[in-house]
Amino acid sequence: MENISTGLKWVIGIIVTILIIAAGVSIYLVINNYFIRAQEQTLAQTQMINQAEFNSYDNKDVSGQDVISAVMRYKGRPQFAIKIKTGENIVGFYAENTYGKFYIEPTDTYNPVVNLQNTLSGTETNISSSEMLDQTRTPRYSSTNHLVNTLATFKAQVYRDSNEEVRLIVFTQQ
Repeated sequence: MENISTGLKWVIGIIVTILIIAAGVSIYLVINNYFIRAQEQTLAQTQMINQAEFNSYDNKDVSGQDVISAVMRYKGRPQFAIKIKTGENIVGFYAENTYGKFYIEPTDTYNPVVNLQNTLSGTETNISSSEMLDQTRTPRYSSTNHLVNTLATFKAQVYRDSNEEVRLIVFTQQ
């Protein structure tokens, strides 16, 4: 009789242990889904906040001073470029970039996506903000003019890559 009672205690103990483990696993699976959803929402909100800083440039008219400010602000941003087209230099030039990435402006107006493989380098890259403000550098003294008139109006166009990350801003003087 004593063996039966001991056996029943063991069986009941094992069943209770299995039930506790099953409850823990089911609670983990339910909570894990909530954590995954919360993490995805947090990531989406973070990306939205990070991209919101470019809303002031997206298809807006800005001053030349805003262009210079953008050049200085985003100089150290990885995988990012700023192209400036002035009245004197309609082909444009690229602003100084710590990482040396200069993306080519998309030509497809229906789906303007920056191709991350399409980069360039050359003499029309890495123009510093001080060179853009230097009024002594006119076409008489150099082959190209990089002067940005701080009082001029520029049309800003923001270009993204296939992951919706901003990679290029093009400022065109009006």
